[in-house]
Amino acid sequence: MTQSTTVPGEARRLPRIGVDHPLAIAAAVAISFVGNAVVMGMPLMVGAWADFLHFDEQQVGWLASADLGGMFLASLATAVLVSRLNRRHLALLGILVAIAGNYLSTQYQDYSSLLAMRVLAGFGGGICYSTGIACLAITTRTGRNFSIMMFGLVAINAIELYTIPHLTGAWGIDGIFLAFCVAFALCLAVLPALYPHTPAGAEKLAGERWADTAPRLPRLLPWCCLLAVACFYITIGSFWAFIERAGVDAGLTDAFIANVLTLGNVFTLSGCVAAVWLSRRAGQSRVLMAALVGMAGVLALLAMEISATTFVIGTFGFCIAWLFTDIFQLGTLSHIDASGRYAALVPAAQGVAQTAAPAIAGFLLARELGYGAVMLLGAAGSLAALCLYAVVYARLRRLAPQMADAE
Repeated sequence: MTQSTTVPGEARRLPRIGVDHPLAIAAAVAISFVGNAVVMGMPLMVGAWADFLHFDEQQVGWLASADLGGMFLASLATAVLVSRLNRRHLALLGILVAIAGNYLSTQYQDYSSLLAMRVLAGFGGGICYSTGIACLAITTRTGRNFSIMMFGLVAINAIELYTIPHLTGAWGIDGIFLAFCVAFALCLAVLPALYPHTPAGAEKLAGERWADTAPRLPRLLPWCCLLAVACFYITIGSFWAFIERAGVDAGLTDAFIANVLTLGNVFTLSGCVAAVWLSRRAGQSRVLMAALVGMAGVLALLAMEISATTFVIGTFGFCIAWLFTDIFQLGTLSHIDASGRYAALVPAAQGVAQTAAPAIAGFLLARELGYGAVMLLGAAGSLAALCLYAVVYARLRRLAPQMADAE
């Protein structure tokens, strides 16, 4: 597929890589999981802030919110610019800002300065993450491509969780920030393969794809999906930021916690294949809703008791439910809107929830309500998302049955 909206002379300079070219998909996946690396490493980063810089639970909650708030702001900016600017330029900006924010985090480590540096680092990473998602959302096989992205996220997350204790052991908390700098610098190599512009006519693609059943869909549906993403990421932000601290509070060893988190992520790699298989047989929407039910269930289990057994069950269940939900909520939104504009807002929806959730969880802990309350907060977020997706699914069943059960 050749871009017809490039400026004069640009087509001669840019490689002729279409939206579905394997290199374009690989580049989008790469900048997505590097842009999201801070989120994936959040449990051990929170522990490092507490152990090395001696911040209390409320402070580490705000620091976690700072990174995620930066991603939220970046997503809003990317959603506005992604259809207007060269996506390679956007990704380059994100990489440079992220490197600056992470490097400055090694230089300024009093609480207020570090808070500002983490917003900056999150903003840079958020631009990369949002741009990568927007590039994948305009591809033809979104379910497959988002599964590939989640496979990459899970694999890198397992490596990240394994290496962070070694980095902090050798260089303290600066080791984490410098590792992020290196990861973003490596992303410069994939920028030439990114598909540079939104394809002409992409706004009409969703209607053409489902012309027999839904030439036009209510604009309320993508916004409902984005609200569901935000609700679900209340779950992610509250659980993922504090699960390491919850394990420590329950008397589990640091090595046990790190190993379970790493193995839980490795376990979910098989889920990427299962996700594609299930979506072909049951459709994305029904698998998505089943995953949300499972997420609420494992968090309710952890709210009752955190022991070695429930920690393993809860972590593994959480990781697989997170994988399935992320794949299918991105795929569902991409079916409804093929332009990628709403998909670029997904990190904003994630970010606003992830910004609020650690702070709310920290507030609950500061009031001595315990980690059970944090788990119940997460369960409530998943149940709210389930209700919203049920409304979207019911509406699609009436307006576009093929889309409602699409793979």
